[in-house]
Amino acid sequence: MHAWQVLGISPVRQQQSIPKLYKLNPTTMIITLDVFSGRPNPSWRLSEKNAQQLLERVANKALAPLDAVENTLGFRGLTVTATSDDQLPDNVTDSFRLGGSFLADYVSPKSKFSALSGEETDSAVSWLLSTGQHIVDENVLAYIQDTLLLSQQGTETFPAEPAEEKETMEDIESLSAAAACIIQNTAYNPGFWNVPAVQPLNNCYNYAMNYRSNTFAQPGRISGRPYGGAPACNNVGAAANWDGCKTTCLGSNKNVALVIWPGVDYHWYRRHSAGFWGHKPGQTAARNTDNSNIVINGTTRTPQNCNRGPYTIFCGYRFSPTGMKVR
Repeated sequence: MHAWQVLGISPVRQQQSIPKLYKLNPTTMIITLDVFSGRPNPSWRLSEKNAQQLLERVANKALAPLDAVENTLGFRGLTVTATSDDQLPDNVTDSFRLGGSFLADYVSPKSKFSALSGEETDSAVSWLLSTGQHIVDENVLAYIQDTLLLSQQGTETFPAEPAEEKETMEDIESLSAAAACIIQNTAYNPGFWNVPAVQPLNNCYNYAMNYRSNTFAQPGRISGRPYGGAPACNNVGAAANWDGCKTTCLGSNKNVALVIWPGVDYHWYRRHSAGFWGHKPGQTAARNTDNSNIVINGTTRTPQNCNRGPYTIFCGYRFSPTGMKVR
């Protein structure tokens, strides 16, 4: 089945024609699907024909900047980035975002152009995804289709906790007491991560282990034991174990937790000294709230029961040694 069939759209959508004043080379635009937290997001180049079609879709429309997105887990839209200085329409910047939810305090800049309607945005997103069918997994496409439909209906999903859950917050205390363990969770400091030179280069694993490598760190990479196959609790956990992040505590450690989007991606959380949990969804900003924008306070709301979007499997709590490095 083709990606456009999964998304329920026609592979060719007729657009209102505009004069082709902007001659583009085939490598002008890169599309990135902003959807993962641990793994790098998938990207692909638009052909010259598709780049022209994209410009036709967004011509005379006000476009959102890359940083306007709400930094939730799961689908956060598509980013479009130009790789050359070819002439573009007056309203089109060299990078912009389509789809996803805007930040609550986002204010669209004043413009003589109107924004894309919800229908136009969803159509553009679906069409762009069809151009990346050779890159994007069909399970991810099916999830995005469901997300778009729920958005159109004005509803939100709150995934039920799966049977795989094993540990509670009480388990953290018992695990800590079982060995010569010193918990030294650090203060919440999102400003360290949420700056342009750092934010896009570090992911949830960097944040949870509290090490800024600027390499979009992957479990097992620094130890030479990267996980293989589709992300799951056992292989991602084993790779992190080789790096030093274990299920038992000895010496000075911080509390972390691992969750999985089944067969697709992984995500990590870190507990802070005030008791709540923080996390960093992929290339977006660090935060201490879940997908419902509720603080993960460490008592009534934890990584085990908070709204995690598609990351429905809770693997358990672990311990990250103070000073642990990742790559």
